[in-house]
Amino acid sequence: MFEGIDKISASSDWITLIFMTVLILIAVLQFNFTERFSKLFSLVYSEKYYTDYIKTRPLIFNRFHIISFVIIIFNISLAFYFALNAFSPEQFPEQFYLYFQIVLMTLGYFILRYFVGVLLSNVFELEDGQNYFTFLKISNLVLISIVIFPLLILTNYSVGVFHKFLITFGVIASLALTLFRYFVLIKNEKLNFNNLFYLFLYLCALELSPFIVIYKLFVE
Repeated sequence: MFEGIDKISASSDWITLIFMTVLILIAVLQFNFTERFSKLFSLVYSEKYYTDYIKTRPLIFNRFHIISFVIIIFNISLAFYFALNAFSPEQFPEQFYLYFQIVLMTLGYFILRYFVGVLLSNVFELEDGQNYFTFLKISNLVLISIVIFPLLILTNYSVGVFHKFLITFGVIASLALTLFRYFVLIKNEKLNFNNLFYLFLYLCALELSPFIVIYKLFVE
C-alpha cells in the first residue's frame, strides 16, 4: 500500500486527479439535485435553504450530504496541504503521503465530531438542536468547499507571494464564514442554554475535543 503511495508522490499529477474527482462530484450534485444545489448558494444572503430542507428525511445521512461530504474532505484537505507546503515546504518531502495523512485526519475529525455531538446531545437533551447544528455545519461547509474550489485550482498553479496571499486570504475567509455560522446558530436559538458559559462549554467540547484527539493520534 505504502509503496504505491511513494510512487504516486513522485508526480504532481495526483493533484490534477483530485481536482477532476471533485469536479465530477460537483457535476453529479448539480445534475441530480439541481434545485437544491442552486438554493445552496442562497446561504450567502439568506436562510431560506435551511427552512426549505430542515424537514428532509433523513436530515443528515442522505445522498446529497454523502456526496457533499466527500467534496468537503477532499477540498479541506487540499487547503491544509497547500497551507503547510507554502509556509513549511522543507518539512514535508513526501507530498502525496502528506495529503493522504491530512485526508485521514480530516475524516477522523468529522467522524469523532459527529459521535461527540451525539453524546453531548444526549447529556444535555438537545437531540433536535444537535441535528440542526450538524445540518447547518454540513450545509455551510459544502458551500465553502464549492466556492473555494476555483481558488484551490488557482493556488495550485500560482507561485511566490501571490501563492501565499491566496492561501492567507482563503484561511481568513473560511474563519469568517465559520464565525458567521455560529452567529446564525445562536441567533436562531437552536441550542438553548440559560447560561452562555454552558453554551460556550458545549461548543468547545463539540469542536475542540475531536481536534485534540486527532492531533494526539497523528501528530504526537
